[in-house]
Order: sequence, then structure tokens, then C-alpha cells
Amino acid sequence: MQSQVTRTYPVVKGGQRAAPTQKTETSNTGLTDRAATLCPNGDHLEILKAFDLHWEYGPCCGITRIERWERANRMGLRPPQNIRELLHHHKTDVKYQESLWREYKL
Repeated sequence: MQSQVTRTYPVVKGGQRAAPTQKTETSNTGLTDRAATLCPNGDHLEILKAFDLHWEYGPCCGITRIERWERANRMGLRPPQNIRELLHHHKTDVKYQESLWREYKL
């Protein structure tokens, strides 16, 4: 049985990266079908927490999730598009925009 993280992020072996995903049609929730189906029970915060803990995309302390996603994208690390879609869908909600570590003082 796969964990939530391995279902959300493809396993990369031997320095190969997963192929970029194709853009799909949006569902009635405003998210693409792919983003909506990754978490069918609607627990999007769990997907975002897994993104925070995935160190391939760099540190997440002191920046918002969208800033981290954009930095990883600029560096060619190919962060998951569904994360970006979730963040843009919940632009005004602090618990979606701030990282898992937001409540801890640096």
C-alpha cells in the first residue's frame, strides 16, 4: 500500500525526472480534474503538508508555499502543478498559503 506522499509525488530513480503533466479540464470545484482527484476526500491541507515536508523543493521556513513553489519552478525542479492549483484556488486562506511551520518561531 502506497503512502499519501508516494501517491502524490512520483518516485524518481537514477536522476530521471517524471514527465511534466498535461493541463486538464477544470472540475466544478475550480481545480483541474487531476488536482481534484488526488485528494478525493477534499483534504487538500494534507497534500500541502506533504509538499512542505518534501525537501527536494528546498526549505519552506520563512516563505509562503507559493513562493517556495515558484522558486522550485525557476530552479527547474518541476514542483507538482496540483500544488500550484490548490494554492491559487485558496489565495486568501492563510492556512493554505503558509507552510506547516508557520506557528513556530525561527
